[in-house]
Amino acid sequence: MRYHDQFTSQGMRCVQQVSLLKLWERLRGSRELPQFSTLSAEDISRSVDKLSICEVVHTGSEPRFRIIKSGAQFERMYPERRVGQFLHETLSPAIRDQALEHYRRLVASRQPSFSFSAVRKNDGPIIRYERLLLPFTCDGSQVERIVGVITLFSEENGFDASDVTSGQIIEL
Repeated sequence: MRYHDQFTSQGMRCVQQVSLLKLWERLRGSRELPQFSTLSAEDISRSVDKLSICEVVHTGSEPRFRIIKSGAQFERMYPERRVGQFLHETLSPAIRDQALEHYRRLVASRQPSFSFSAVRKNDGPIIRYERLLLPFTCDGSQVERIVGVITLFSEENGFDASDVTSGQIIEL
């Protein structure tokens, strides 16, 4: 399956997300999941500010997601240090449940996930929050790393990335 065709038809706008999705498809080859070790710094250099990498911790009934890399865009959205913390501990209530559902679905399906939401703080600009999640394996048997690429868009200038964490999801 060519995920980049599917996700662009679903509204993926960010060229960097499309590029990373095509890279994931190439690294996967004929395997179900690509090896995380095949992802090089050069491969992600153009998107590093928008990346978050999580280690999947398989314990209990549901996996948990420990943040091991957090790009500059995440640092603007979340002023507290996130690396080393679990994802559910750092996400704002406005997007937590929806985000965790996408991560869990990705682990279960072993396939990339794309979603977007509209977020607004008070009467500020509407911010489109796009999330691409890419599953990787270390040992070949299960999803052990998730590379997330977050892109923020707004029709208006001058929005603050932290508005995503303090705003509310809205219907368009």
